[in-house]
Amino acid sequence: MASTQLPLETLSTWAMFNDVDLVDVEAREIPGCGLGLLSNKELSREEETFDIPTLLRIPGELVLSAEAVENYAKVDKNFRQLLEAAGHKSATAAKIVALTDEFDELREISATLPFWNELFWESDKVSLIDWVRVDAWFRSRCLELPKSGEAMVPVLDLANHSSKANAYYEENGKDEVVLLLRPGCRVSSGDEMTISYGDAKSGAEMLFSYGFIDPASAADRITLPLIPMEDDPLGKAKLHVFDGAPTVEFVRTNGSLSWKSPFAYFMCLNEEDGLSFRVLQDTGGSRELKLFWQEEDVTSTTTAFEQHIDQHPLAQIFRLRVVSVLEDLVASQLERLATGVSLEDLDESLNEGGLVCGTCISAAATLREQETSLLEAAAKALEDQSFCFSKSCNPSIFLLQFDYPGDPSQLQTSPACGAQANKGGRCALTLQKTQLLADENVVAYLGLMEDAQNDLVQDELSNEDEDFS
Repeated sequence: MASTQLPLETLSTWAMFNDVDLVDVEAREIPGCGLGLLSNKELSREEETFDIPTLLRIPGELVLSAEAVENYAKVDKNFRQLLEAAGHKSATAAKIVALTDEFDELREISATLPFWNELFWESDKVSLIDWVRVDAWFRSRCLELPKSGEAMVPVLDLANHSSKANAYYEENGKDEVVLLLRPGCRVSSGDEMTISYGDAKSGAEMLFSYGFIDPASAADRITLPLIPMEDDPLGKAKLHVFDGAPTVEFVRTNGSLSWKSPFAYFMCLNEEDGLSFRVLQDTGGSRELKLFWQEEDVTSTTTAFEQHIDQHPLAQIFRLRVVSVLEDLVASQLERLATGVSLEDLDESLNEGGLVCGTCISAAATLREQETSLLEAAAKALEDQSFCFSKSCNPSIFLLQFDYPGDPSQLQTSPACGAQANKGGRCALTLQKTQLLADENVVAYLGLMEDAQNDLVQDELSNEDEDFS
């Protein structure tokens, strides 16, 4: 679908016809930054004042938000049909599914709707590149409005980001979006008016959405996906009932690292601990998968297992399991970063072919440095946390109930509490096999298993001695 880019000079005409009020700013080309909003007069605002200079005012009906989409669907039956058939996808799912798959799904569904089939497909006006462009427009231009949430706001999306922004956006009582001067700021005519794209966004999110990383404002955080263990028979059921994303987030604030992962506490529990799934039938006859913990229905609180395990006698064991899983995850991520293609080689090969500009490669290098530093700090924090747990739990119980639920004679070195192994930036706690085998509980357990196996061998020999001829 061909699109025409209008010259910047037409913005004032468009603004006039759409009741957009550029009060004390104008859009201009800024060398090295593309388009931006510049002040056209000297402005100032005291720290505490009710006289807030308004720089820009956009009517609410021009804002593309979730509410606006729902309202438009109420008055346009064709759009409502398309929205009901192909819309209402969660933000998480939209990021996971590839753009090509999304486009194929949109085409398959909308082709059954006469209006959209004629508009999009019979004339071959829409292609995959259009879908990619629309996705890029939204992700690079949407802002988080105080009331409306994620939304695209015309003209305001021309404002560039700065870690020392001199303006901010707000929604007023008339449902308008306004650009206001920050308290304590003073600007001269010709100064650029900047906003913050969000202090909570990680470097990866900034790079993905906006194409750059601001080291001064990008949050020092990283989110990693968690996958249930391959041998977990409840793995798929856990993913099905979990109310959230199966991830772990590491955050570093003022040099102190913390992590949050409701799913990790859930995924590290099993039937032997008191976790169970049941398919129950309601009064209407429909069947539903329910989750139980210690015989209590916790289907509606799957993100609260950190609290659910608090009073359990093996709570520290469960926490140690979680830390061990996260240690392995962090170690694998560090290994991927360490063994990947060097940015020097990548820079040289891509620049020679003219495939990627040096600015993009530099941004990728910055992101790799940030994430490596954060993951190394996470590995150290998990190591310290695991050591603390190891002092308050019986390691043999941890191993026998989690890592080796089957035949304990198959014991091997495993991430748990005990000695430390640190190689190539990988920090993982390792409980030595010799230490485990010397533990009196393990010795007693293995002794019982050995006696049982000896009895089984004797029975087999006795059966072989029987002569049924």
